[in-house]
Amino acid sequence: MTENGGPWARKPRAGGGSVPTSRSAEQARPKPAARVARGRPSSRWRFGGIWAGVIVLLILAYSFRFELGHLSGRLVGELLPFAAVTTEAGAIRLRAQRDGHYYIDAAVDGREIRFLVDTGASIVVLSPADAKRLGIKLTPADFSRRMRTAGGIVRGAPIVIRNLELGTIHLSNVSAVINEAAMAHSLLGVSALEKLGSYEVRDGTLTLRR
Repeated sequence: MTENGGPWARKPRAGGGSVPTSRSAEQARPKPAARVARGRPSSRWRFGGIWAGVIVLLILAYSFRFELGHLSGRLVGELLPFAAVTTEAGAIRLRAQRDGHYYIDAAVDGREIRFLVDTGASIVVLSPADAKRLGIKLTPADFSRRMRTAGGIVRGAPIVIRNLELGTIHLSNVSAVINEAAMAHSLLGVSALEKLGSYEVRDGTLTLRR
């Protein structure tokens, strides 16, 4: 073997020693990948922390489910004042409007109609405009029923509403009349309310229960 031949040849240095060649220096140098791996947190701990956070959120949501339901109801009442808000007990709630009345967007045979809830009206009363929206065509002879109101005697055309949806509450075969004179709003009267299990007004909220 010659002095300067072969992969393990050493180069002379001052003081009589020798230094390793580039290949032996690379082998002696610590691997950076190992240092990075030792510095990383365990992925098992990361995922464990995420799942623990999810479980805590689920527990909190269940613990405060009634409070959150009430809060969501208030938000819906502010954004959609005429929409019926379903409660946790399956009832619906309506908030009083600025005029002190209660209104509800109901579905009459699949078409949306806005009603003013009127416990003083003995029957559901549809305005002529809403009757037209429902596709009901009448003749003067159809207004055969006379009704006494605060404004005097008015005439109405008797009908039966096959399906009346008040939020999640569904009523069938509700007696109603179509008013001959124009009205600002159709009225949700006692002929519909009496089909409910109960209804009550408390703290500016009207609650309807099936």
